[in-house]
Amino acid sequence: MRSAKKSIGAAVLAGLFAAACSSAGANLVKTAAAESRQALAAGDFQKAIDAYKVPFKRDPHRKGLAAAYARAVEEIYLVAEHARGRQDFALAGRIYRVLLDNAPDLKNIAGGMTFNKSDLEAGLRDCRIALVDMQARQEIKAGSLAKALGFYSPLFKEYPRDPRLSSRYLRIVQDIEALGDKARANGNFAQAGLVYALLLENLPVLEERQAAPPLTRAELSAGLALCRESLTKTGLAEYRNGNLAKAIAVWESLLVFDPDNAEIKKAVETAKTQLNEMLKKK
Repeated sequence: MRSAKKSIGAAVLAGLFAAACSSAGANLVKTAAAESRQALAAGDFQKAIDAYKVPFKRDPHRKGLAAAYARAVEEIYLVAEHARGRQDFALAGRIYRVLLDNAPDLKNIAGGMTFNKSDLEAGLRDCRIALVDMQARQEIKAGSLAKALGFYSPLFKEYPRDPRLSSRYLRIVQDIEALGDKARANGNFAQAGLVYALLLENLPVLEERQAAPPLTRAELSAGLALCRESLTKTGLAEYRNGNLAKAIAVWESLLVFDPDNAEIKKAVETAKTQLNEMLKKK
């Protein structure tokens, strides 16, 4: 009789213990979910992951924890996808980076997610390319053409053969060339010369990524020669008319894109000497 009572008591205790464990497990998942949602709402994506990652490392077999963890990570991924869809590439790229940094830990719950590491890498790459393109166009509007082209250098080192990156770079180069052609058509040979010299300097970058680049060294050199010749003649005309200050200004604008032009350097020095002598006599 006593043995039977002991068996019944043990069974009751075991049931109570199981119920307590189940309740504790449910509370753990609820707590993790609440912390993760709060962090996600605040834009702290790492903290949103940590809310699950920490307890999951302690108890990976806790009922419902892995599935909840996977759903939370999936939700974070969807935030990145939606951000990329509305062209918020900075936010999307930041989220992809966080997810990639956590990729080794996410392997354990990969079965509950719709994306993989390759998807994250592709998303991050697309966002970085789009951001660089936007930054380059802003610099073009501000007149910083060299800076616009320079934005692409770090990405070319990481993605040397990415066709989308090469395509966007080509469009930037063509936009800059168009500015040079427009300046030349308007008689602004100083600006046109700057553009052609910059494109010549960066032509190897384009040639490395385009089998048949639309710009050629011969065409750019010809455009540069025309600008050099026009400014040389304009400066000489001003000099002969006694407009020494104007002649100096014209020739110095030529030296900006052709700094090694010994003939023009000498002309500037001569004109400056003569201008100083004239000013002293006044």
